[in-house]
Amino acid sequence: MSQQSEEKGVDLKRYRTKKLIEDLKDKKGFHTELVSLYIPPDKKLSDVTNYLKNEVSESQNIKSKLTRKNVLDSISSLLGQLRTFKEIPKNGLIMFSGAIPQNDTPGTEKNELYIVEPPNVVNTFRYHCDSKFLLWPLEDMLQEKATYGLIVIGRQESAVGYVKGNRVEVVREFTSGIHSKHRAGGQSQRRFERLIEEGEKRFYRRISDEINKIFLDMEELRGIFIGGPGPSKEKFVRDESLDYRLQEKIMDVVDLGYGGSEGIRALLERVKDNIEDIKYIHEKKVMQKFMSEITSDSGLATYGIKEVEKGLNYGAVDMLIISEELDKYRAKLECSNCGYTEHRIIKEEEFEDTETIIQDEVCPKCSSNTFGLVDHKSLVEAFGEMAESTGADIEIISKETEEGETLYSTFGGVVALLRYKFSY
Repeated sequence: MSQQSEEKGVDLKRYRTKKLIEDLKDKKGFHTELVSLYIPPDKKLSDVTNYLKNEVSESQNIKSKLTRKNVLDSISSLLGQLRTFKEIPKNGLIMFSGAIPQNDTPGTEKNELYIVEPPNVVNTFRYHCDSKFLLWPLEDMLQEKATYGLIVIGRQESAVGYVKGNRVEVVREFTSGIHSKHRAGGQSQRRFERLIEEGEKRFYRRISDEINKIFLDMEELRGIFIGGPGPSKEKFVRDESLDYRLQEKIMDVVDLGYGGSEGIRALLERVKDNIEDIKYIHEKKVMQKFMSEITSDSGLATYGIKEVEKGLNYGAVDMLIISEELDKYRAKLECSNCGYTEHRIIKEEEFEDTETIIQDEVCPKCSSNTFGLVDHKSLVEAFGEMAESTGADIEIISKETEEGETLYSTFGGVVALLRYKFSY
């Protein structure tokens, strides 16, 4: 697979992995019968299989006959799957195998095997046997780690925050208490200005002390942006009370119309072209591109489940943009008598009731009672697979940005940019 193809499918892979983690969290064994295996890319397959064979020997000592059988089945399942690999994939390999009870009675366990293509490189070999799967290392891989500090400096109000993944956080807000005008009598203008200046310096140093505490221990801090109204931001930078390691990370100082927490998002908007590796910025740009096409009435954008589905079927979709908050399934119904098929969109909370209703339906084509549900997937995954098959880009958008909320609440969570116009 080309690098470009891999990049196109990265959002869908992450979505699938998140959903798998949610499913695996619900799976519990009666005893330590669930095996989690994390394999780094530089680990030899022969070393892994030898390790597992040794675990087979160790497991022979388990006193409980049922537990021993379940653990051996779990390890054997892993060994069998590893034989299908010629080498460890470039990011490594993650496997989960375990005896999952089918009800509350011991002896009803059924071995289940899951293979995960890691979103990032597996760094440490882990073999873990427990009553639940070891999921936190995989969850940690899905966390967006790249972070940029955002500092807004005003003489009256200032704020410190950061952007990470698809979140913007305001960590601290500051007020100076510095008077903007001289009202007291008996003091010279020069003395008053000196007091103001000293107050400013104390204010900036108080902010710097807090910033040092917040940012110095922050992982993956790639840069810092500073903004604010008037000369305050330049004075803050010249004061050099920031730790030298943070001074080195200052990427730009920009003018803003106001300070305080309101300035954090304004600052982010001003510097967004310098931090395109942040998902928050990427999602905003994707949605802004869609909004531009819609408002210009170019005919190269569409929205709504039926309209986007039609565009996918025609191969007209260039970019599928879909909300990760969608709680709908795309269900496939089929008649085993005449082969008639159709698809329906069903809300998650209505799925069980709808499944029961479908059982009583007859085929619309041949009136056979062999018509029923044969498959269902989340709408995100179903449309994502359709987009993949035609080489379309796939963007799965959170609700963290204003644009992401608009996608979900205004456009129903499904929109698309088109390669060409088509009639509905």
